[in-house]
Amino acid sequence: MVPTPLFRPDAFFAERAPNLNLARAAAVVLVVALVSTAVVGAFGWTLAQRLTATTEIPNEERPPDWVCENEAGSEAEEMVQQGCDEPKQKTVVVGDLLWSAFTERLPLVFVGVLLGWPLVALGLHVVSALVDGEGSFLDTLAVAGWGMLPSAVQAVVGFGFMYAALGGIDLAASNPEVLASQIQSLSQRVRGDTAVLSLAGACWQGYVWTFGLKRVHDISTGEAAVAGGGVALVGFLLSVF
Repeated sequence: MVPTPLFRPDAFFAERAPNLNLARAAAVVLVVALVSTAVVGAFGWTLAQRLTATTEIPNEERPPDWVCENEAGSEAEEMVQQGCDEPKQKTVVVGDLLWSAFTERLPLVFVGVLLGWPLVALGLHVVSALVDGEGSFLDTLAVAGWGMLPSAVQAVVGFGFMYAALGGIDLAASNPEVLASQIQSLSQRVRGDTAVLSLAGACWQGYVWTFGLKRVHDISTGEAAVAGGGVALVGFLLSVF
């Protein structure tokens, strides 16, 4: 069987350490960022399609009241008041508002994954140094990148859980209290599954990081587990709390 970073990380890194190919690790992180962003976007779009209720929001196309209350005394003022015939409120679909909010945050998901890569690598490198590990930070950076692969799998599986949970909930209610209750019910349904999934993902990441650090820093499996497992545990706790 060909060694892979996800299932046979010890053999995978043993064949390549030291001086791991950083470009390939960067490509892995880029794929993880793209997958994570796509999954968040897919969930937001799916949820938005189910939120068919409408609500009233201020009409941004209408000028402020103080503009419309004054009589136009010039051509310029008439131009400013052109939108005063528009209603103060407009009806919009709740799902459209949600999707708009999601699209604004999708770039943050993508950038967050990319920025998280060197931060994770820094944590792995520092703890490895504390247990007398040797080797370059670039190798640690490569190991950190390969170890982020499980998070892409976790994101896809997590979307499956959330999609399944959406199937049994009616989000078409127009009453805000009923809608809030339905969303709370959805949150309660997926909370347990996502926590277990996050723990599994953290264990998988720790597994990859452990053997990667073992090979690039020439430390024992136990010492590498302290570094890889410790950073993975911190990541899990941050994701849950």
